[in-house]
Amino acid sequence: MELERTGEALAPGRYTRAGFAPRITFEIAEGAWYAEQLYTGFFDVQQEVGSPDVIAVQFAKPSEIYGEGGSSVRVETAEDAAAAVRGNPGLTVFGESESLIDGRSGVVVEVEHAGRSTANVGVLAVPPGPLSIAPERRLWLGFFDTDDGLLAVMVGGSVARWDEALAAAEPILETVTIGR
Repeated sequence: MELERTGEALAPGRYTRAGFAPRITFEIAEGAWYAEQLYTGFFDVQQEVGSPDVIAVQFAKPSEIYGEGGSSVRVETAEDAAAAVRGNPGLTVFGESESLIDGRSGVVVEVEHAGRSTANVGVLAVPPGPLSIAPERRLWLGFFDTDDGLLAVMVGGSVARWDEALAAAEPILETVTIGR
């Protein structure tokens, strides 16, 4: 099914986003997931929309990553993207690992707002603009090299309910296919 913003919870089923390359498909099995942000270079599904504890599973084609000094830099590979995120002074890295989605190996960096200010911190830029992280939020960033360039698969949630966010996102992440 085509992912569309309707204001209603998504019905269980397999979804894709037309015009997004590489082609991404994933399955929603249960839970009140909503299609919220649907752009050419970025889309997501969310639970608890509008709350401080919103959970988001996001797919992005980053054009730049905010790295050292908080400046944006162009990167082309998953390794370079992860390195840039690690150098962002507005973020605290609390985990790094490898991820396997649809048989593709990726680099994961888990970050949260460093808490030095109440302003949002830039993480990456996508069409239509920058994505940032607010205080008291965490972000699981998986970077993958694809035939269509760099892909970011992300999970966002609150620091207070981080384990719940990952548990809610996992069934979706386990069904993701890339490029087919």
